This record gives sequence, C-alpha cells and structure tokens, in this order.
Amino acid sequence: MLGGGICGLAAGFTLAEHGERVTLLEAQDFLGGLATTLRGATNAGYDFGPHAYHARNQRVLDMFKEIASDGFPARAKNVRIKFRGKYYKYPLEAMDIARSMSPLLAARAFFDYFIEVVRKRVRPRKMVSAEDWVIQGMGKTLYGMFFGPYTTKVWGIPPSQLAASFAQHRIPQINLWKVAVSSFRQGLDKITEGEHKYAPLVVQLYYPPKGAGLVSQRMADRIRAASPDNRVITRALVTGLELTGDRVSAVRYRRVASTAQDGQLCLIATGTEPGLETYRFEGAEERIECDRVVNTLPLPALFALLGDGVSPAAQRAARELRFRALTIVGLRFRKPKVLPAQSVYFQDKTFNRVSETRNYGGTEICPPDETVVLCDITCETGDAIWTATAADLGRRCARELAAEGFCREEDVAECVVLRSTTGYPVYLVGFEAVMQTLVDELMRFDDLVTGGRQGLYKYVDMDIASEMGITMAEHLLSGRTKREAIGAVPYEDRLFG
Repeated sequence: MLGGGICGLAAGFTLAEHGERVTLLEAQDFLGGLATTLRGATNAGYDFGPHAYHARNQRVLDMFKEIASDGFPARAKNVRIKFRGKYYKYPLEAMDIARSMSPLLAARAFFDYFIEVVRKRVRPRKMVSAEDWVIQGMGKTLYGMFFGPYTTKVWGIPPSQLAASFAQHRIPQINLWKVAVSSFRQGLDKITEGEHKYAPLVVQLYYPPKGAGLVSQRMADRIRAASPDNRVITRALVTGLELTGDRVSAVRYRRVASTAQDGQLCLIATGTEPGLETYRFEGAEERIECDRVVNTLPLPALFALLGDGVSPAAQRAARELRFRALTIVGLRFRKPKVLPAQSVYFQDKTFNRVSETRNYGGTEICPPDETVVLCDITCETGDAIWTATAADLGRRCARELAAEGFCREEDVAECVVLRSTTGYPVYLVGFEAVMQTLVDELMRFDDLVTGGRQGLYKYVDMDIASEMGITMAEHLLSGRTKREAIGAVPYEDRLFG
C-alpha cells in the first residue's frame, strides 16, 4: 500500500481481512491523510477539515459503524452560506436566491434562465468549461452573482478555465422554473441538491465523537492485528518503484522526520514539489519486494516513481495535472459553541468555509467547555497563505470570525495549521485527454492499481474514497485483469485505474 489515507487503509483493511499479507507505507507520522485527527499542545483534536460520512453506500457505512462500534452517530445536516449579507441553507436553494434579490434583479435572473432554457432546446451550448455548464443551467445573472466569483476564489482560476465535468460533479443546479410553479401551491417545494444527480440528497451526516481520524487509526490497528506479518510503517517516503516487465517487483523508501513544527501539525506532500524541502531524510534507502501494489499517492508522483518504465507521453501528461493546495487553520476556543451551523461558507473572507467539529458530532475532541473551529483556505504552495505562520493565520481568522459576531478574538486559546500541497485536483479544460493518456498507460500494469482523490485524480469525499479502496482490494482478490474489469468503463465511472 502506497499511502495511508482513508482509501489506502480501506484497501489494506479489506485485503488483511481476507488473509493477504499487507505492508503499508505512509510518509507522515500519522495515518488517515486528509481524514485525520491531530492533537495540539493541549491535546485538543484538529481534523483536516470536517470529514463527515455521507451515507450513500450502505456497505461502507456498515463497515464504518462496525469499526467505530463505540459510537458513529448521525446528525441532521446543517450547513449554511452567507450570501448577499444573509445566511441561507447550502447548497443555495432557488427560493433563497430569489428572496435575496430586488424585484428587478430577480426578473433579470428569471429572464436569463428562460433564455438558456430556450437555447438548450434550439441550439445547446457546447459544454467545454464549467462556465458553459453553469450558465446553461442557471443563466448569466446567477452565474455572475455567486457561482463565478466563488469558484474563482476557491480554485484560484475563473470557471472558464475549469472543465465542464468539474461543474457537473460539484455544483448543484437550481431550477428557477420550479420556484415559480411552487409559489402557486400550498407550501413551497424546496429545491435541494437531491435534484442534481452527482450530489444526491444528504440529510444525515455521521461523525465519530473522537474525531474523523478514529476510523483511520482503527483500520490500521485491524491490519496489524490480522497477521504478525502485516506492517503499517509511518514516516516512510516512497522513493522508487522497480519494474520487471509490466510488473512492480519492489518498492523503495526512506525514513523521514515529522513535518510538525511551530504550530504546523502536518504538511502533506509528495516530496517532489519544486522549491519545497518538505521531508528530512533519516537513514538509508530500504527496499521491499512485492507482487501487487495499491497506490493512493498523487498520480504525478506515481508516474514519477515509475520513471522510464512508462512512456514519455505518459510522463509529460502526468506533469500537466494540477492540484490546489489546502491550508486548514485550527482554532481552539475557550467557549462551548461558536458557529450557528456545522459549517458556514463565505465569499468575502480569507477562508472559504469555517466548521465546528462539535456541531458535526465530534464531541470528545476537547473538554465540554471548549470547542474547535476549522477554517479551510485554498491557496498555492509558496504564496502568502502557505508561508504565513500559524499564529498570523490564527489571528487573521479569529478577527474575521469576530467581525461576524461569532466570537471575540480573545476567546482563542490555541492556533494551529494543517497543510497539503495536493488538497484538490484542478479539472482544467482539456484534462480529459490528459487522463486518457494516463489511464491507458496504467492498463499495462495488472498488478498495480491506483485510486482515491489524489491517486485517481477525482474530487471525491471520504465515503467514495473508502469505496475505492475496498473495490481495489476486491479486484486484486478476484484475479481478473484490469482490462476485463474496467476496460469498457469510462474514466468518470471508474473506482480505480
């Protein structure tokens, strides 16, 4: 197993439970990747952003409940967004948008939407970019008011440069026609994300009271307990893959020091980022022979590790993939509650989203008279956010939260940061051709499978990442070739490559 995030752990757990010998390598000194819980100076738990489980896959949910048998409770979803000076349910519902507008602006939004409805029937837009997709679905007014600016803030580039498939998977469309129709009925039919096929209706979220990292840690414990031959090795950075023909025959790695320092609890990186000295090596390179490999490292890192064993075209394609870096600012407050919801999204703050772990169900991550708030900031490696200290970012976020009336700045007792260079895959226009080159190349390697948000370059949540890990393990246990299993499945529908 290359990588000890939730996907790699789910794969290793499944294989170990079926009697397979498992060795898992993780560069960090903790497990879980982005689905982790790290402890600050006072032992308060900081998750790498909120990682609630969405109950879309009953098999995975049952597995999580069995692993977290001492508690995996559900809570009703309660997420808000500040839009045009007021707080609304998130994702934004059409009725809330209409209420936020003046009559003139609402009329313009409905007119733009009507124009797009007619255009879609007469001469549909060519769906190239996220901008094309959103405008066709919602009209130019709504796009300009919210979706365009917010997407640019989060991803650092305008939606015109993001692929249409990104919007299809991540942005629920709003049907203004249904709002108009519903106004004539007894009561209003709420328009929710359930009407968007890529974002099914989520009404309940599951969260371990001890933090999201509990599931990851217990998966690792079960892997170790399944056999004395199984190994879960942390602070082990993979440095090379040895090939015999089209088979990975050995993995090389080196021990590294922890990335925790000066309020930074972690820095998740591949070790290949230009200009970043992420890891400090400790000891000589080590080697493990293997017969099968499950990868969850970022795809560019995987192809770099394969080196000359893959085609020059695949090497070039892998270097074209981009990730948006992520900085999480964790704040421990000397008060039991800060936010009125589980998470709140903002367009005009340093952070894109602020979350309170206790409100999701993480009630045991700190004492009952305290609470932990997490501020998600997307950025680029090396920019002002990335290089700022934990103390500076903590003061900045606390000041902005205080300006919203959620807290006082002096209520903050601790500030930490958690960083990742590969937080989110960036679906640039034309990325589909790049991915086709890579997935075609990967078909050569029957004993190497790759999955997860970074390993398959798919913006998936914790539940889908876990499903990917299980599916990869089951594929290896089946004895089928990759061509038999996924040769006819398009990339968008694949759970592994």
